[in-house]
Amino acid sequence: MKRILPIIATVATMVIASPSLQLDRERVEAGKNFGLQLVVPLQEIPENRGELQIEPKNGFTFSGLDSTDQVIRPGFDDMFNSFFGGGSRSYKARIYTFKLKAPKKTGNINVGSITWVIDGEKRVISGNIPVNVQKAFTDDAVTVSLSPSKKTIYEGEQFYVTLGFHTYEHFEGGLQATDMNTGNDFIVHRSDLSSLEFKPVEGARREMQASAKFAWLSPTKSGSLKIPPFKFKYTKRGEPKVVEESKQMGGMSFTSRSVKQESVEAETSTPTINITVKPLPAEGKPADFSGMVGDYKFSADFDKTSLTVGEAMTLTVNISGDGTPGTITDPKFPDFSEFRSVPPENSINKKISGSKVITSKQIKVFLYPKKKGEFTIPEISYSWFNPAKKKYESAKAGPWNIIVEKGEASAEAAFQNPVAGPATVQKQEIENLGTDIRFIHNVNESSQNAAPHRSILYWILFFSAIPFYFIVTAVIASRRKHNSNAALVRKGKANKLLKEKFAAAQNALQKQDGKAFFAALETGLIDYLSNLTNLEFKGMTRSQMNQELENLQVSADTITAIDNWLDKCAFVRYAPVDSSNEEQRQMLADVEKLCESLGRLK
Repeated sequence: MKRILPIIATVATMVIASPSLQLDRERVEAGKNFGLQLVVPLQEIPENRGELQIEPKNGFTFSGLDSTDQVIRPGFDDMFNSFFGGGSRSYKARIYTFKLKAPKKTGNINVGSITWVIDGEKRVISGNIPVNVQKAFTDDAVTVSLSPSKKTIYEGEQFYVTLGFHTYEHFEGGLQATDMNTGNDFIVHRSDLSSLEFKPVEGARREMQASAKFAWLSPTKSGSLKIPPFKFKYTKRGEPKVVEESKQMGGMSFTSRSVKQESVEAETSTPTINITVKPLPAEGKPADFSGMVGDYKFSADFDKTSLTVGEAMTLTVNISGDGTPGTITDPKFPDFSEFRSVPPENSINKKISGSKVITSKQIKVFLYPKKKGEFTIPEISYSWFNPAKKKYESAKAGPWNIIVEKGEASAEAAFQNPVAGPATVQKQEIENLGTDIRFIHNVNESSQNAAPHRSILYWILFFSAIPFYFIVTAVIASRRKHNSNAALVRKGKANKLLKEKFAAAQNALQKQDGKAFFAALETGLIDYLSNLTNLEFKGMTRSQMNQELENLQVSADTITAIDNWLDKCAFVRYAPVDSSNEEQRQMLADVEKLCESLGRLK
């Protein structure tokens, strides 16, 4: 079937009264050949005509021009008009076919203009020919891109990657991530993809696109590093196939032809990204360099500088910056030998602010003066490398002059917790106890004559109690040892807690709640690993998790399977893609099988 195109004629004369444009096929595919046809009735072809040309643009290429004469038969609308207006509208026309090749890009694209030399003058037949270029059925129905904000950075500097999707007309759904590993050379903070929203592509309503910041990374070493391809699978509409069917009816054979398109599974991936990582400059590097790379803020101060012996003062240090996500080193603290101290309290937080991940750390140091006097605590400094300014920067706080007065309690008393002993027995209490003494009664004669040790039953019970005592003692000791070992307790509960997660996934599956289903699978797998190994995988980066599993001698295939499943769950939870109920049931079965294989970690 041919497609008729609108024509914008700018011919100054009526010599060519009714030219028309059409395509030689229903669908123009990107990167493929097609024919653009100019149809001119024979009686309207000018005598004094010259060269007919097309001036292609926007990536279209021209390879030749053919012409043929043909009888144009009316369509339904023409027959309707002919019936009421009288006469047939069939006519002879010359069809000029411009052989073109479509560009790789898709959308509603202007081919260019057609000109014809008439009476020695070049005239425009059509100055704007829009053609809807679509993806070929043999091409990917989804293209996935991964774009870094920077390709040349310093070691430890933060950058982000944007994940983009573009779906085409023959995309049918079922988009799933099979591998979204960023490699082992980066510390990564991943986004939840909540901002990923698919929208129609302008000029191509059957195409959709979406993009969002996927992760923030910081290289752990210098050199030429790579982010491996992200891999996905999906379902697309296959290439049209002509199917012939033969039928026998009343002794006669009939053959019918139809065009069918079947759904096929396909895969796509992002290209490998090369990142050049420069080492930090040696020139101007401070002696107390913290190792942080980015733009940082530093402050430190005491809650009080005047106190008494026995009181505590708190040094609060705040550091924040856009360097390695989730990591901030401590400053070098001065000598606190004039004070007693307890282990400091640390808290660290991450948040996305604009296009960066800001990591904040607060340190609280508690100090108790040992004696009365005046003390000077030296200044505290913190330094970092600022890649935007390409230089090292520092911030300082202090020094502090501390005045300690003598308090009511001694310094030693402030650090001792007296243990309460037994209360002193007063004289009156002794008298009360004396009146409460019970008199000793005489033992009767039968009791004096009884001899239990001469009974056989006595010795049987006596000797049987000894092994029973040791058995009970061993059981109690074993249980106490088990309960005192947090790792053993967690391992004992691992399977029970995993079954609860799988039950939650089954419940979400029945309610067709995809997000809850994949959330249950993801947390179930991470918690199961944590309970089996007594390691907190939930707070680890993916590279740290893989390293810990390698240390536990888990096979490389199993580690890859765990990594792929976590990527898949994270992507499907937040990306607006669908998976069928049957696919989710198979996913649940696969995760259950994976967890069974992890049982040897026990």
